Amino acid sequence: MRRLLALLIVAAACLAMAPAALSYGWPLKPFHKAHPIRGNFGDPRTIFTDPFEPDGVLGGCACSFHNGLDIAGVPGQAVYPVVSGMASVRDLSAVTVHASRGRAFKYMHITPTVYDGQRVTAYKTVIGHIDAVASHVHLSEIDNSIVINPLGTHHLTPYADHTKPKVASLLLLEPNGKAFHSGGIAGSVELIAQAYDMPALPVPGIWFGYPVAPAVVSWALLSGNHYVVRPTTAVDFRYTLPLPRQFWNVYARGTYQNKPRFGNQQFRTLPGRFEYKLTRGLFDTRKLADGTYTLRVTVEDTAGNKTTNAEEITVCNADPTSCTAPP
Repeated sequence: MRRLLALLIVAAACLAMAPAALSYGWPLKPFHKAHPIRGNFGDPRTIFTDPFEPDGVLGGCACSFHNGLDIAGVPGQAVYPVVSGMASVRDLSAVTVHASRGRAFKYMHITPTVYDGQRVTAYKTVIGHIDAVASHVHLSEIDNSIVINPLGTHHLTPYADHTKPKVASLLLLEPNGKAFHSGGIAGSVELIAQAYDMPALPVPGIWFGYPVAPAVVSWALLSGNHYVVRPTTAVDFRYTLPLPRQFWNVYARGTYQNKPRFGNQQFRTLPGRFEYKLTRGLFDTRKLADGTYTLRVTVEDTAGNKTTNAEEITVCNADPTSCTAPP
């Protein structure tokens, strides 16, 4: 309830402010030209405790939602504040700039060049340089203690995106996580969509070609041309993030980040796999009449680019052993 109230307060404050007051440029030169983004707001961040094989993705995990953008740069590149304010330097790899009206911006994976309490000026003060290993600056925007997507409307600008996110596959699993062996489904089902997006601008170097998370995942179920389940949003990263403890309510087991770590091994060439739960719990097909349905999943980015994938499924609760796939 408190979090909902805080979100409403932030929303009201944003509506009261002119769009120009919220917008800002990039923390790297040139300030008014878009830079490649190799990590999206809401991307999964996973460190698994068990080896990849046989069941590392089912084991313990230090998992979280990526709470900012990873903007590609080069080692030693100067980083500037996008809004003026007071610098806070609590460690040797990050600087937080506190601005007016409860806004703050955090810059990570940099070597600070300012001191705690120093007044810094947007686009003029060098607050640090990009770390040699990271080769990017992580930018987080915080409004009244709530993380905000920097790619939201009237925030980071200029930004244009003409790529379309994709639905790679739709997964229908039994409650035990196993795939259905018959051609159709019966009883309780876990509905999962594997989806991804690609950066708006190609990312240079060893991060070229790696996926990022779409901003919105929604779904619907149809019988013929009629909705059985109307379009329903499963995931929405356009504005803010779910609570960290909700990670496995949003992402499904089978999810891992780009270049994931399992146990003592990091897979440095393995692209991430992003699987999204379409429902918070199991979907009960016994509420439906047996027959053929269309499961429709739509993914969208912050620029409004979207793609829809549809797949026919057969529900056969009366006699699951005779269930056959649709033609």
